[in-house]
Amino acid sequence: MNPMTMILRIAAVGLLSLSLGDTASAKTLRIAMISPAITFGAPYSRDEGGMIRWAIYDNLTIITPGGDLSPSLAESWTIENDTTWIFKLRTGVVFSNGEVFDAAAAAAAINSLIDPTRRFPRLLDIPGIVGARARDATTLEIVTAKPDPLLARRLSLVPIPAPKAWAEMGPEVFAKNPIGTGPFRVVKWGAAGYRLEAVPTSWRKSKQIDVIETNTITDATARIKALLSGRVDVALGLGPDDLEEIKAAGYTTRIVPIPSVLAVAFRTVRDDAAPLKDVRVRLALNYAVDKETIVATILAGTTRVASQGTVPGIPGYNSNLKPYAYDPAKAKALLSEAGYPNGFNLSILVYGGLLPNDTTIFQKVAQDLGAIGVNVELRSMTFPDYARRLFNGDWEGFDAFSNGWLSIGIGDPIRAVDQFSCGYNAPFFCEPGMMPLIDATRTEMDPIKRDKLMQNVMAEFNKVGVALWLVEFSTITGLSPRVKNYATRGEGISINFEAIELETK
Repeated sequence: MNPMTMILRIAAVGLLSLSLGDTASAKTLRIAMISPAITFGAPYSRDEGGMIRWAIYDNLTIITPGGDLSPSLAESWTIENDTTWIFKLRTGVVFSNGEVFDAAAAAAAINSLIDPTRRFPRLLDIPGIVGARARDATTLEIVTAKPDPLLARRLSLVPIPAPKAWAEMGPEVFAKNPIGTGPFRVVKWGAAGYRLEAVPTSWRKSKQIDVIETNTITDATARIKALLSGRVDVALGLGPDDLEEIKAAGYTTRIVPIPSVLAVAFRTVRDDAAPLKDVRVRLALNYAVDKETIVATILAGTTRVASQGTVPGIPGYNSNLKPYAYDPAKAKALLSEAGYPNGFNLSILVYGGLLPNDTTIFQKVAQDLGAIGVNVELRSMTFPDYARRLFNGDWEGFDAFSNGWLSIGIGDPIRAVDQFSCGYNAPFFCEPGMMPLIDATRTEMDPIKRDKLMQNVMAEFNKVGVALWLVEFSTITGLSPRVKNYATRGEGISINFEAIELETK
């Protein structure tokens, strides 16, 4: 570590001491977050900053870190017909304010979400629900406009708020006074974090933790120093370069795979005769990038090379597909065959922050493509700019852009697949012949048949080179030696707060 880096890290410790507690309580878990809970505890927001929803609320279903669909407030479910689902609910559950959870409470939550006068952001992820009603105290009926094989998975994104409190407070007030059935409740909001206290009546009680204190520290260096100085017990969002320092200090790390893939998306929906319209060119770019070196050197072996647009354990993962081999000679041959023996110019818009060191990854991609004659111009953009362009199709003539094939949330790649289809609202890649196969995955209710259909989608995407797939996602978390039984929920992106214990010595 160079002297200037050391000085900056020492300075960061000094600044943190002004805002973080000085004493570690045996029952208080202190966490250094990357981003705050921007929308506080609003149940139907898409903002997951602060991981607060898993602590406060429960959903009807959950997706496990391995991608499986599992019970939560709903113990079981059946499909009565193609558009009617029946959920049998857990009994003996109460909200933190004493309200009883039952089918009427669950129905109220679903009907609030789909209220057309509200336009809650989360509704974008839960399309097609017509309504919900309680058949009896423990039986919930949900009706959809058309067959939706993913409904049970989509419901893992819908927290259930206390219905009476929600109706009395309204969404804005409720967001700062959230009430759910989870193991913790909010007792204080701060400028950079929040304080939670355990709810003894929760059906998933905290094993030991009485209090959770969080502090948003956007700088990774400062998060590490907060951890190593004993100011926090958990530091989220660390990078591969930090592993050696954490290990040397006697602390531990958890590397958790996330069901998503980093890629460069290719634009083929355009009026000009762009090179990327030729499948041979797209395949050449995949063969030209040394992804094994990216994993080994830039990401310190913390993840794997991607072979397709999803990952093991997620529906649709095709185990027969292998990553494109690093083969510059083959890449050059394909370019020559396509009529580009001397290469061509390629402009790529990228935004950083999806993965640690992803900016360096894109620089490596540009370097490797340059070696086969493809001269890359990298132009940075912010995430809000990316979201705007993706929705509107405003790419200003750029040929490609960084992209995450995200299966997080519902543990299924359908959202990414939709984006790379002719049916997307602002299509940038289109293979008309694939649309019947893609459409079939949206309505096939048999999970085994649908999984096979999605595997076929991945195989076809691989064949035509829809994107330059790079690496699978993973996160790195630093843990104090006093943290025991650290675990994650929701596909590995949130903390299983109630399971954690702290060393009392």
